[in-house]
Amino acid sequence: MSASPEIVAPTAEERRESTTLKGLDALIEQGYLTRAQVEVARRKQQAILEMGGRAALLDILVRDRFLPRELAESVRLRETDPTAPSGVPNTAPLAAMQLLPLKICEKFLVAPVAVERDMLAIKAARPLDAAQRAAIMEACAVRVRGLRIVPVDVAEARQSLRRVAAEGAVLEPVLSRLRADDLSGSQLKAAISAMLTEALRLRASDIHLDARPDPDSWISYRIDSDLQQKHQLPERLMRALFMRIKTDAGMDASDSRRSQDGRLSFEFQGRGIDVRVASQPLALGETIAMRILDPDGMPGMEALFPADPAMIKLLRGHAEVFGKSGGLVLLSGPTGSGKTTTLYTLAQKLPRDRVNVVTVEDPVEYVLPFARQIQLNQMLEQRAVDVERSILRQDPDIIIFGEIRDGDSARAALKFTESGHLVIATVHAVTALQTFERFVSFFDRASKSEALFVLAHSLKTLLNQRLCKRLCDCARHATPADGDAIRKAVEDTGLEYRPEANLRMAVCCTNCEGLGYRGRVLAYEVLNLPTDEEVRIQLAAELEKSHNSFYKARDMKGVLFQSRIQSMQKLLDAGVVDAISARRVLGV
Repeated sequence: MSASPEIVAPTAEERRESTTLKGLDALIEQGYLTRAQVEVARRKQQAILEMGGRAALLDILVRDRFLPRELAESVRLRETDPTAPSGVPNTAPLAAMQLLPLKICEKFLVAPVAVERDMLAIKAARPLDAAQRAAIMEACAVRVRGLRIVPVDVAEARQSLRRVAAEGAVLEPVLSRLRADDLSGSQLKAAISAMLTEALRLRASDIHLDARPDPDSWISYRIDSDLQQKHQLPERLMRALFMRIKTDAGMDASDSRRSQDGRLSFEFQGRGIDVRVASQPLALGETIAMRILDPDGMPGMEALFPADPAMIKLLRGHAEVFGKSGGLVLLSGPTGSGKTTTLYTLAQKLPRDRVNVVTVEDPVEYVLPFARQIQLNQMLEQRAVDVERSILRQDPDIIIFGEIRDGDSARAALKFTESGHLVIATVHAVTALQTFERFVSFFDRASKSEALFVLAHSLKTLLNQRLCKRLCDCARHATPADGDAIRKAVEDTGLEYRPEANLRMAVCCTNCEGLGYRGRVLAYEVLNLPTDEEVRIQLAAELEKSHNSFYKARDMKGVLFQSRIQSMQKLLDAGVVDAISARRVLGV
């Protein structure tokens, strides 16, 4: 009688991998990933293992911009807790280390992981009673209705606590040591690291440092469009910081009489952050602007258009590229309106593992895995038109222009469109219709007629945007007593007061620093042209009469035109913004 085969139980690592794959299967079914992208990540993981390294499949998918970090954390949580819900977290995009104060973490030997479906997931090294659970929930930076505890050993909990402490470092204590004449290189480097960490925790997009005669030297952060003066320093200390920043950014630290550009990198929460540095001499000193380029801070389509599923569907449609059918998509807005962010958000949705995406930028803002990014070299006086032929020889499917700023780049964009490539670019303009006029203005009289013909047949979408302050999660629902205030705020704006809508009013909490607002949302207007041949012929005929007749496109069959007032009404009715912010962004 033969012996029955021995049943070998799967190891913990095998169970974890199985749970990960099930989580990824769910995301594939929901349309967040493709099986080809997962396969590319697995092959990359195998190559790393063969080189003696280690990399989690989820980390590779996040690094290659195929998967948002929030979704990856959702899958990772299910590895240790299969009962955890899957899908997109519905809370504000706080970094895990910002969820709980360090004192609470040390007191109860816990570390925050993520918030999902109003539940705070924590690593805990020992059991927690009801009072301890209540204290942790009360200390959480966002409102939660319960805890999901992932048991870990003491060593892992202490390691997580060290990360909380390191990334919770604040700048002021470091500056206090520097004010005490400790201007050593290590202390200056620590100050820069603490400054960058503080800026990221405060969600700052830019850091401004001014070296002026005492007492006018400040470190300021741009948070939700507004500059906030945070730290006042002696001029001698600020000069020392300038020297260190310039050195780290590859600039000439001894030269304060001309403007310079540089770049530096640092690590935050296990991921790389790039910082673009620009110095400029002033009448009474010097200033440095530092633009923080955090790929993980890139919003998704749902965050850009929270009250307009039709816009999400429209832009995702541009990302579904099959063959070389051509087309031109123009994103516009004033400086600082988030055009580059929208451009990269759309670029991340492109099937970069399946189609050849080429970008032409000056400078390259974010690294986009699997895309071929070309940096225009101003030192060699290289222009967009100079790389036109070489780009075509690279067999591109989609070409992204960081900015159309002159006739050369505008002509190159149309050439690529004519040859069957999808072209996505940004332009400085105030409205969607003005975007068209601005693009046409790059062409001289001799070439304008040809440009108008190509535009009539290839232009797909004009999206113009501004930024509006978004209400914090602490906002309360409006009551009938708020009706008069809301009516007054929307007066003469074109907006309507709709009491049956989900109107909300700003409040204050620690999460929004007592301001009532947290983050920004797009206040946009859009014009989308259909592929219908009749519409294209009609548009070409109108443009042949006069390029100023483009405004008639709004009334053509199948054309989608949504004004900024209409988009703001949707945001107001959905409770994403309040009436005061809407009034400001409409310029009334």
